[in-house]
Amino acid sequence: MRLLTVDARGFGHDRGALADVIGSAGADVVCVHGGPHLLRWRSICAALARRAGLVVVTGGRTAGANLLLSTLGVDVTAVRDVRLPGGQAGAALAALRLRGADFVVVSATLVGNAADRVVQARDLQAAIDGLVPGDPPVIVSAEGSDRPGTAAWQVLVDERVGVAGRLFVDGRLNVADATELPGRTPTTGVLVTVELVTATP
Repeated sequence: MRLLTVDARGFGHDRGALADVIGSAGADVVCVHGGPHLLRWRSICAALARRAGLVVVTGGRTAGANLLLSTLGVDVTAVRDVRLPGGQAGAALAALRLRGADFVVVSATLVGNAADRVVQARDLQAAIDGLVPGDPPVIVSAEGSDRPGTAAWQVLVDERVGVAGRLFVDGRLNVADATELPGRTPTTGVLVTVELVTATP
């Protein structure tokens, strides 16, 4: 499974350039941070997805400007948008299935001081735990998750592996490749290839 995490704020109001970068990545699932969330945000999110050759899974204003997109080949089994305490913090969560493998993807933004981000990270983990029954592997893309070793980082990295400074990948999954995408800022996007685990009957 190819997953892209991208910061829309690096593109300003140039949504065409953002859509082109997303579309050219060829990802199955995309986590967008700082996505459309103001006037007509639903239609703008849909237009962004269409231009990139994808569909909206969930997110937008109701998720603190975090957005999840996917190809039509990805099945969606559950979604949830959450606002976290403290300003613009929030997350878009989705339980997904691809080629018989179930997993959860989260696009989140944490804000504020270190104490605020710890509370937000804990609330985010609680939302993840309550999304679906069972224990599917989870991939979290989190902006503002702080530096390795800090408290918010430790909450998110528990039983996960930190990748490229913003991704937290379930330890049961293997990250085969991680590539930073060139763009307008050093953090334009990161494309990872994850080997999913198909549950045995």
